[in-house]
Amino acid sequence: MDEWHVGDPADWGDSVGVPDIPYMGYLQDDDDEKDFHHHKTYSQRLVDEAWRLRQDCMLDEALDKINKSLETCGSGRAYNIKAIILEDMGDYEGALYNYKQALQRKHSPIVPDNLARLYNRMAESGKYSKEKSLDYINKALNLTKDESDRLEFLATKSDVLKDLGRHREAYVCNKLSNKQFNLVDEFETQSKILQNTDDTFICITGRKFYGYSAPTRKGTVIDLIKEPENQHDPDAIRVEYNGDSVGYVANANFTLIDEASSASDIKGLFEDKAKAEILFIYMEEHLVARLI
Repeated sequence: MDEWHVGDPADWGDSVGVPDIPYMGYLQDDDDEKDFHHHKTYSQRLVDEAWRLRQDCMLDEALDKINKSLETCGSGRAYNIKAIILEDMGDYEGALYNYKQALQRKHSPIVPDNLARLYNRMAESGKYSKEKSLDYINKALNLTKDESDRLEFLATKSDVLKDLGRHREAYVCNKLSNKQFNLVDEFETQSKILQNTDDTFICITGRKFYGYSAPTRKGTVIDLIKEPENQHDPDAIRVEYNGDSVGYVANANFTLIDEASSASDIKGLFEDKAKAEILFIYMEEHLVARLI
């Protein structure tokens, strides 16, 4: 699969495991299962009855009918419908087995879409480990031919990646799921800037919890002032703009990004004061600046 590139949303991002595939709807039946002779076999009538019962939410009765059909003729349609019934009953493992049986019996665009939706349900069910959930949602994205399903699956994958602590990939999936390609572009551009090891980056905190109003405009110069007398953190570095306190240099893991230095990291780089330049807000959360 080709690598996804910024500004090329049609590929949906290889980095988050999303293939470039066309739209396809959702059905329970296939063209090659249609009765062109106006005479249905006993097995076919059982399948039809099972589907009607399933539509009426009579799942036990529907399962009984479809099992009787499979005793006489193991068609792909019958296995597909049995999988749908089992999925409705919450038996995901049974549904998975029967979708795979259906796939072995015919090449249909319907069964893979149904299977993809099952994988998505399994990923978001909370019944499986985080790693297994990620595997399931990746399988769903690889299978789906439905654009609306793809958006839903991306949202699921974002949640799974958050649970795994992979917040950047989760962010990209979330923005793709909402078709916010401009924010994906922005994220990729900012990430490249942060890869410049010649700069010292910092994050400015205090805006969210303490109501500080640090400037966010790119290029704005701010003052960094050490606070060795700070009772909470002797490494604290206050951020000022035009003489007003507007925040602090982040010094805790949950307020930092990997590429940024903490207040403790930079305290030895200057005496009492230093200056920094505002760069951008990263992932709509972290205000990033660089020492100048």
